[in-house]
Amino acid sequence: MNAETKPGKVLPGALAIVLWLVQFGLGLQAIYDLMQILSLIRVALGGSLADIQASTPVVVFFLALLMLIYIIWSTEYHIKRVGTHESWRLFGWTIAVELSIILLNYLL
Repeated sequence: MNAETKPGKVLPGALAIVLWLVQFGLGLQAIYDLMQILSLIRVALGGSLADIQASTPVVVFFLALLMLIYIIWSTEYHIKRVGTHESWRLFGWTIAVELSIILLNYLL
């Protein structure tokens, strides 16, 4: 055990890693579902399928870039605050938003 590892931080750290992986997986699914929702809205507003298919890679690129930036930022945030109320709250909000996007896609 190195000098930076504290015995009381191992279990919360392991749980944080598991939640981070869940958050990452849900984020990927949320990107797909958000793309489906945006496509549905564009078709409903009179857009053509050809236009939607042409713009899909660009939209997915920007959504993935936003997710990557968020993942990097939140990882740094959790590393500094592992096991604290703020860290768990951020995990909760992130997972809740991702699950809401996924649920919205299934409801539409």
